[in-house]
Amino acid sequence: MSTTADVLYRVTAIVAGIADRPVDEVSPESRLVEDLDLDSLQVVEIAVRAEEEFGRPIDDSLLAEQDVTVSHCAHVVQEANAKEVRT
Repeated sequence: MSTTADVLYRVTAIVAGIADRPVDEVSPESRLVEDLDLDSLQVVEIAVRAEEEFGRPIDDSLLAEQDVTVSHCAHVVQEANAKEVRT
């Protein structure tokens, strides 16, 4: 199982790639739509890439809310990992 810091780092890398920005320009507090100018398809792509990266289903609707940050995305991934371990 991945650590919280590892998940955050890997999710940040995914978001940076989709946003076409260097990783060091994307912080945990960066908001997907408001700060990184991602559209709804790009947000879904984050979920798809996270599923591929972590091997767990990610509910993209949890990423589609307003003011969602990179940190929130990492939390959703962490919860998906934890849920999968419990079941």
